[in-house]
Amino acid sequence: MKVTQLNIYPIKSSKAYVVEQAFVHPQGLNFDREFMITEPDGTFITARKEKVLYQLSAFPFSTGIVMRADNGEQCIVHYRDFVKSADSEVWGTHFSSWIAHYSVNEWLSGLFGREVQLRWLGEKSQRQVANFEPHPMSFADNNPILLVSQQSLKQVQEWSPVPVTMEQFRGNIVIDGELAFEEEQWKRIQIGDVILRFAECCTRCILITRNLDTLELDPKAEPFRTLKQHHTNEKGKPLFGIHLLPENSGVIRVGDTITLLD
Repeated sequence: MKVTQLNIYPIKSSKAYVVEQAFVHPQGLNFDREFMITEPDGTFITARKEKVLYQLSAFPFSTGIVMRADNGEQCIVHYRDFVKSADSEVWGTHFSSWIAHYSVNEWLSGLFGREVQLRWLGEKSQRQVANFEPHPMSFADNNPILLVSQQSLKQVQEWSPVPVTMEQFRGNIVIDGELAFEEEQWKRIQIGDVILRFAECCTRCILITRNLDTLELDPKAEPFRTLKQHHTNEKGKPLFGIHLLPENSGVIRVGDTITLLD
């Protein structure tokens, strides 16, 4: 089994930035979800409700990121443009992050049609999530890394009445796999220099029903409905992919072999 694609999402819920290699540190892939768009009070905004996020790309460089909208407009943001810290919130966890300069937020607010803010984690994340043990986190929902399998996608497509793409599931690490959903049984794996420990299966929400061409939610809630019928946890929540915790830092690359350690 090998890695076939690596994705980072510099801004939470925005478009994927596809890379050939990535440095992994405790909070996940470098640059992944280091930025987040929020309400003025710091509450996170995601593409579950705001499809405009799927019209926004972000490209990291040495001193910041370039944000680019599908209409061709762009905004260059430097780390030095984050001027003050304030409380942020992601799924009930509250922590401090940095707010971008007014001019950056004004540009973003023009895209959204209402007042929003860009937040940055800072040089060191102040967020801790303690699902199993405390670990530093980016703006990701609840775990550092999401791995998804092409074999699992193939099975979902066989079940689903509508076309399904891997991009709808927004994984960081995409692998070819051997058997559908076998990844849910793994405890520890190694990819490149990095040992990764299973945290939990990824429960899915309505976000996976957003069509990447039209940006609209599927009227029949597919493939969420298909997963709900065929592949769930004991509480009836649909599953696709697994969350991983890095045990060490290192580089992973497209083409790296997945070694099962446990």
